[in-house]
Amino acid sequence: MMKPFVLLLLGLLGLVLPGLGQAAAPPPEAWQTAFFENPAVALPLLVAAAVQHSAALEAIKTDQRITHEDLQMARKAILSSIILSNNFGYGNIASVTVADQSLLPNAGTTSSQTHYSTAINLNLPLDRLLSRRNQINRQQLQYQKLEHLQQAQEDGLRQSIIELYQNVLLDHKVLALRQQAYYSAQINYQLAEKQFKAGEMLLGEVSQLNDRYINAAIEQQNARSRYETAFMVLEDFVGGKISVLMTAPAK
Repeated sequence: MMKPFVLLLLGLLGLVLPGLGQAAAPPPEAWQTAFFENPAVALPLLVAAAVQHSAALEAIKTDQRITHEDLQMARKAILSSIILSNNFGYGNIASVTVADQSLLPNAGTTSSQTHYSTAINLNLPLDRLLSRRNQINRQQLQYQKLEHLQQAQEDGLRQSIIELYQNVLLDHKVLALRQQAYYSAQINYQLAEKQFKAGEMLLGEVSQLNDRYINAAIEQQNARSRYETAFMVLEDFVGGKISVLMTAPAK
């Protein structure tokens, strides 16, 4: 009767006193509260950081600037084919004032006049002139295409952030459970050792509890590794420390 009672007692102690033998957990920092408990705050900050950090988005924005310049050049291309010419002249014009020139062969009057003329010529092949509007439309469509690509890229980043964030939350919760299981197994094993030394428990029973303790320690380390990996992947994706992003002043 004593052995089943001791095993039952060890199991109850493992559930009721999971914190025995471990230091009290420090209170969560401000960034941890925002990150783990308030997705409505955390997700927009993570998405904004990922958008700013994305090299693919920056490449699309560069293409947009190039297309915008090409559009401006297409609109102004016709100006290079316009030729402005000026003509300026000055001289005397003679006019006869005597009807019978045989009587006065040298009779006449002269007047001075200034001549100024301006002409605008368009030196552009007809096919280029007719296709100018099509070229401008093509550039405008290319710019709109890049805008759609930018929106699609931002949507993809947002979905990736949501998945990575959920992975971190899940791994964080699993780690907490594995830690609790580890401390419970540790307490049970420590109590079993005392019972064994007092002659109240067999060696085989202590060995079983020791195996559980070792397995719990391994599972805890695996859970910690998965959580830390997921956390680092998310930080790499957003291009910065999450603790800084969660506490950065609003812009």
